[in-house]
Amino acid sequence: MGPPNSKMLTTENYSLTLKDSEGRVLPVVENVSFSLEKGKCLGIAGESGSGKSVLAMSMFGLISQTSIAKKSGKVLFNGSDIAHSCDMRGILGKKVGIIFQEPMTAMNPLMTLYQQISETVRAHTPKIEEKEVRNKCFCALKSAGFSEPENFWNSYPHQLSGGMRQRAMIAMAIVMDPDLIIADEPTTAIDAELQVQIVSELKRKINEKNNAMIFISHDLGVMRVLADDIAIMYCGCLVEKGTAKSVLSQPKHPYTQALVNALPRLVKNRIMPVAIPKNMPSPDTKPKGCVFCDRCPNVSDKCLDERPKLKEIDKNHFVACELYL
Repeated sequence: MGPPNSKMLTTENYSLTLKDSEGRVLPVVENVSFSLEKGKCLGIAGESGSGKSVLAMSMFGLISQTSIAKKSGKVLFNGSDIAHSCDMRGILGKKVGIIFQEPMTAMNPLMTLYQQISETVRAHTPKIEEKEVRNKCFCALKSAGFSEPENFWNSYPHQLSGGMRQRAMIAMAIVMDPDLIIADEPTTAIDAELQVQIVSELKRKINEKNNAMIFISHDLGVMRVLADDIAIMYCGCLVEKGTAKSVLSQPKHPYTQALVNALPRLVKNRIMPVAIPKNMPSPDTKPKGCVFCDRCPNVSDKCLDERPKLKEIDKNHFVACELYL
């Protein structure tokens, strides 16, 4: 764990508005503020479409500039504001490793596994010897769950299973031992036993190397094991944030409570998930007031008209809800 105030990443009122093919302007991230210390993992949780991935990817220039209508606020990475930087080549791969959600679209179908991982190494260390390149690739693949990496050196993405491709993405992200790892649903296509192995390895790297991680997932069970802090997103807004222990054991926002209650549980010898009623609105149909008001069991007239801001209700536990204002 890093020393106090060792902030690796800080966002201040970060907002992002995109434009679609029809020219509509869509507010996909609204006034998001959080900080991530060295040696820690921040989990960002929420349903599909809540803005988790677009938040993380846009901070590091991985959203097409032509689709961005407006970007505002600050993104401080190791003290430098990168919110409006267009060239991230010196950062991505070396300082920031990305584990993408869809390996088949992120990987080059015409390159072998070794070629793709070694390309990252050579791009950032051009004078490195081949022996060291192979060693780095071997260690990264071992850490990502490949028991015998050499057996897959010459495999192409289509020759790997979905789980293997996901592990290959993890290896590509960690091969340069980056300061920050952004993991976008990295365990989705992996069986439970391997999930435990990979999550344990990622946690070990964070603790030993004093780097940091943003772990994006809808799986609160994995979050409970890996994350130090958790931010809950809904409709592009942070509705609750705090330590993983406080947010998951004492959820305050009605949406967070619904997510926790939606975890599968044993009912009469059957695993029964509890669904959240209704659907999340799209960015162009967000309510004027609280973004969760049309699904909330505690909605009031004030909720319909005013967008609540995050308020600290306990030490390092923040909630955006009229119930606590």
